[in-house]
Amino acid sequence: MYPTKTSLLIAILVMSITSMVLENAAPTWAYGISKGLTTLLVLLLASSNKQISRLGARVVTALFFCLLGDLALLWDGGFLFGLGFFLIAHLLFIRAFRARFGIKFHWIALLITASLAISTLYFIWPNVSGVLQGAIIGYIAVIGIMSSLSMSIALNKRSKIRMQLGLGGLLFMISDAFLGINAFAIPIPFASILILTTYWGAITSLAIAAREF
Repeated sequence: MYPTKTSLLIAILVMSITSMVLENAAPTWAYGISKGLTTLLVLLLASSNKQISRLGARVVTALFFCLLGDLALLWDGGFLFGLGFFLIAHLLFIRAFRARFGIKFHWIALLITASLAISTLYFIWPNVSGVLQGAIIGYIAVIGIMSSLSMSIALNKRSKIRMQLGLGGLLFMISDAFLGINAFAIPIPFASILILTTYWGAITSLAIAAREF
């Protein structure tokens, strides 16, 4: 018997709040477990349809690499590993979207992602150097394609579930913008809450869309 969509959404909400509370009030391992469980519940949401589609299966694979990225970012020195896992996740999202919907970008989606990418680079570029510069440029390019493609799917033919997909791509890019600016430029008030809520909002939106397409 598959858990219901409502029960999984409630579990994700409860676990995400628990994780944010534990971040500064518990050992790293306890926070890591709660953080990983939150993303694992999102992964379960994406795969909770008895007859999962090919799009759903591919999104589940991408979400698995998001889970690996979550865990890598918990420890010092894990930033590049986390970046690599999320890069793979975004490439898998792009592959899933392209296979199901093709490639047809909407100018509004391109404008939004370009604005977010340029703004993020403006803040963080003076504070990164060496191999990190190349890694960040590559990552921003890939997440920009993923985000603009997901939003274009929503804007080119509007429906409730397509808008869910577009929202997921947009929130993912906003979350990473918060993460990059907070890590490399200026401290953002309540940064962790902003980063995690937009991140889990992003992958939950993508999971719902994948589950129902």
